[in-house]
Amino acid sequence: MTEPERIAAVSALEALKGAAAAAQARLTAAAVVDRETLGEDSRSVRADIALARKCSPTLADQHVGVAKALVKEMPETMAALTSGELSERRAGILVRETACLSAEHRAEVDKQLAPTMTSLGDKALAGAARRAGAALDAESLAERNRRAVASRRMSVRPAVDGMAWLSILGPMKDVIGAHVALTAEEKRRHIIDPTLSPQAWAAAAAEADSRGKGAWLADRALELLSGRAKDQPQPVEVNLVMTDKVLLPAAFGGQAPADDVAVIPGWGPISGEAARAHIADLLNHRTAAKDASTGGDDAGAARDDGAFVWLRRLFTDPSGRDLVALDSTRRRFHGGLRKFLQLRDPTCRVPWCDAPAIEADHVHPVHDGGTTTGANAGGLCKRHNQIKEEVGWYFTVRSTGLDGTRPHGIRIQTPTGRVHDSTAPPILGEGWSSPERIPDEWMDDVHLQDLPLPEDPWGGWIPDPPDDWFYLHAELVA
Repeated sequence: MTEPERIAAVSALEALKGAAAAAQARLTAAAVVDRETLGEDSRSVRADIALARKCSPTLADQHVGVAKALVKEMPETMAALTSGELSERRAGILVRETACLSAEHRAEVDKQLAPTMTSLGDKALAGAARRAGAALDAESLAERNRRAVASRRMSVRPAVDGMAWLSILGPMKDVIGAHVALTAEEKRRHIIDPTLSPQAWAAAAAEADSRGKGAWLADRALELLSGRAKDQPQPVEVNLVMTDKVLLPAAFGGQAPADDVAVIPGWGPISGEAARAHIADLLNHRTAAKDASTGGDDAGAARDDGAFVWLRRLFTDPSGRDLVALDSTRRRFHGGLRKFLQLRDPTCRVPWCDAPAIEADHVHPVHDGGTTTGANAGGLCKRHNQIKEEVGWYFTVRSTGLDGTRPHGIRIQTPTGRVHDSTAPPILGEGWSSPERIPDEWMDDVHLQDLPLPEDPWGGWIPDPPDDWFYLHAELVA
């Protein structure tokens, strides 16, 4: 193909994407409206749509909302999408910016923007829709702003390289006010008393904070939010999953393994070096706190008496990929079994749902003979745990993960007969290579004390273990 032919093909495929999105919107709206017309809950069909579109339920809800608006209230936008002159993303912008309007006013905005919607950029299109809507119903726009204030929230999401984002959505005046206060404090850190002697001034300048502006602002914001200094460990439980070789390279010849990585379940990997440094900081801080308390110093360090590192040894199958299971006689998942499931299933087991697995449920129901075991358990988000009980949904255990050949697997059948398989992720995350196997380490009955630790790692001070400390008895395939 010549270059003009390639560009023409790209353009034609882009138009085809718009036409396909329009067809999806019509089918999606019809499926949901049919349920609603019958007076039925549409949660089940929305969940089926999420699986069909390979997306999360939250994103599927957005697709449903856009589809219903396009089909029922925005014929001009729908026509432009069908012809391929408008992309699905930009059609979504028009739907979003007119969401606060009545059906009549939304249709009027749709009609007004029809001549220009295919030629405006994303920001210009959003602005035009907002202005047209405000001209028709300014009170609706004001009410939208009031509702936005009620939706203020804070969220956390993982970033690359062992970092994470902490975001606050709030009223603009409050967020800007907080930012101005922080930046003003950051500027003051560079001010040195001009009355100092040249020698004293030089010494003060040498000791001045050398952090960059962004790093200082981030550190200070976290200090203010947590009430703790930058290098002071946080007294909260953070699960760090790693192999014994990553935790204690000195016990295995002093050389860190090639896959020197640890994982925070539900968040992602960090380097083994960073994990060991974090644990060392906690241990050092705990020792300082104990010394301060023993010496009668009741200052800040002594208040961290609970900051301590507990090692909970979990065993995998011989491949090193998957956690083996625990058994329980209870109907609910508690204690060690619950911890086990939180590590094995950090996010919802329904495909393409990245929501945290905050609920553990029996794959094969207890009332139908299901047992409370790791093999018969699946971590689900609250929404999918409810959908699981809807008519037409069937969850079955495809593989127990105990035979050393395959990880734990669940098969999900939807009311429309579609089948989706879910496989438990590797304990250290996708992309992690299996460790070198040491046959002598695999035994039928292994205890926590078998973990090789440095001699007297806590300086002779070992407190009582937590309530959920447990031994793991597992039959491992040699």
